[in-house]
Amino acid sequence: MEKTKRDIRKASVAVIGGAGFLGSHLVDHLIEDRNCDVLVLDNLITGLKKFLHPKAKFIWCDITHSEDELYRIFAEHKIEYIFNYAAEPYIPVSFERPKHVVDINFNGAFNVLQAGHRAGVKGILQVSSAEIYGDAPKHKIDETYKADPHSTYGVTKLAIDHMVQVRWREAKTPAIAMRQFNCVGERETHEYIIPVIIEQVHKSPHIKLGNNSFRDFQYAGDAVRMATELLEKGEFGEVYNMGSEEGVKMYDLAKMLGAETVTPDESRMRPWEIWHLQSDNTKLYSVIETRPQVSLPEALNRTVKYFNDNGNKWDF
Repeated sequence: MEKTKRDIRKASVAVIGGAGFLGSHLVDHLIEDRNCDVLVLDNLITGLKKFLHPKAKFIWCDITHSEDELYRIFAEHKIEYIFNYAAEPYIPVSFERPKHVVDINFNGAFNVLQAGHRAGVKGILQVSSAEIYGDAPKHKIDETYKADPHSTYGVTKLAIDHMVQVRWREAKTPAIAMRQFNCVGERETHEYIIPVIIEQVHKSPHIKLGNNSFRDFQYAGDAVRMATELLEKGEFGEVYNMGSEEGVKMYDLAKMLGAETVTPDESRMRPWEIWHLQSDNTKLYSVIETRPQVSLPEALNRTVKYFNDNGNKWDF
């Protein structure tokens, strides 16, 4: 089969959630490496204007409000490609505000799919999550592994995954779902595990964490470069894993960041833990040539440097 070819260089691109963690890394890549005309849509609940690239255009927008509003924006700005990084990604929010998570991660994402289709865009990348798999075995998992989400967040990401697949078959909505595994890097916007460890270690080498689960971490800059090529070369209506294919247990990660002792913290333990998530990128690597370039130790160094340069604090 001849590989799909789309070219995002010099294109008009909308990045939804482009003032956030991964979204801002993507905007930098699109502008600096791909010479794109980038429009950032963000409601700035967790994203920050200081993360915006100076050459990016910005419109305040909440994707849950109106499909018609999104359609108007895409049409007026002649958007060719859409990356949807907007989400409520912090899983503990699922435990207390499940409807809020559904509204953003499914209803809002569906508005993006529909509006982009109506506006005639060439391609949409819907960012999904490895959380859809639930608790996986102690080895790499590919896209055929059963989905068994352990949180409302995971359920919403699985639902929009399915919508991407169904709407391509029903209506030829030109979208791809990318199941992103964990990322690390500058501009963290939530109390994820790595920012929590770095902040605690800054105060004391004796820290507290939740369960000693295993996660696959990918540098944010690598992730967005690979995501861009996926939208150029991936098949519409398909899902692709995106990770480093490596990983580490949380307590070992803490030691890499300078912790001397780790004590379990019940307040940070999930009601339904996922013990092992590690990506198999075989399907992804069948369509893209880009590979991760930044090792986990280097990615951690860059993240710590950002924390230090930011006054020994995060932006959340």
